[in-house]
Amino acid sequence: MILLLLFDLVQCLQFGYEVDKGQQICFQDYFSQDDVFDLRIRANSSNYAIKLEEAVSKRYAILYERSGSWEHNYQHQSNHKVSHMRYCLTNLEDENILFNITYKTGSELANMQKVAKISDLNQMGDHMNNLNGLLDDIKRERSFLITKYDFMYQMQRSISKKQIIFSLLCLGLSFIITAITLNFIKRILKQKKSQ
Repeated sequence: MILLLLFDLVQCLQFGYEVDKGQQICFQDYFSQDDVFDLRIRANSSNYAIKLEEAVSKRYAILYERSGSWEHNYQHQSNHKVSHMRYCLTNLEDENILFNITYKTGSELANMQKVAKISDLNQMGDHMNNLNGLLDDIKRERSFLITKYDFMYQMQRSISKKQIIFSLLCLGLSFIITAITLNFIKRILKQKKSQ
């Protein structure tokens, strides 16, 4: 009985199909919402094209279209209430191609590793809190650097003013010393002339 339950959850169909040169074959299937299918196609040639389409608003939207590979794997989960899928294989070779098709359907095929868990969301919350804390630290550091820059700018202006005043004082003092020295030299020369 357990085997029958598992068989209902995942259905698998594997078959081979031979396609004549230039021929296209198409398969169709219907899905309900949240159904998953997995399609694996292997061929004895890489010269074929595969196209998977889903009927949307009375026309087909291409989900997957590739060519030039020995093997194709595609997994899809329907988002619509009822989904009509069409799979077409086109032989581009000059001879017949033998396809080995494995087709699985069922909700158990969904890759549960990709589904977010509550623990993942909690970790994301922790990461967001850490990132917000780091952002606050960056804002504080930025404001500190701005105030430090303003302080250094004011200090440099103050030092520059003091240097200019000191230079002017030194220049004035050197003029005074030069004037006094010249005055002494004149007196000495006058005294020597008078002797």
